[in-house]
Amino acid sequence: MGETLVESRQRQARGPPGSKAPAPGQTAPIIQHSFLTDVSDVQEMEKGLLSLLNDFHSGKLQAFGNECSIDQMEQVREMQEKLARLHFDLYGEVDEMPEDQRKTACDTNMDKLLLNLEELSSSMYPLQFFQVQKLNLADSQEAPRAAST
Repeated sequence: MGETLVESRQRQARGPPGSKAPAPGQTAPIIQHSFLTDVSDVQEMEKGLLSLLNDFHSGKLQAFGNECSIDQMEQVREMQEKLARLHFDLYGEVDEMPEDQRKTACDTNMDKLLLNLEELSSSMYPLQFFQVQKLNLADSQEAPRAAST
């Protein structure tokens, strides 16, 4: 039979065979990772995380550069949510219609959805455009390096 997790931990605490076991009433020292016990490591991590948080709140951290703000991305998210709600609302309306009216309603609803999707796509274009420009710039900088090696 395999040993339980508790038995395994107790065996690890006792150490290798032949080592001294703790005296009765004493517990074996618990082995911990240094990052849990070394205060300077914890303070260093805390300082780094606080610095990252400050950079985030001050606007220094931007995944898409200065051209794309959080407001623009939130606007796109709101448009996505609006499109999703519209889709479910329109589907619910069609589901309750008589069979002979469904085809016309589905066509009309598709037009509405495509129009909203086109607006969403247009609002996302600046975000995509600047990201593609950055990728192209990075690729063009990598090409001379690869050629020189």
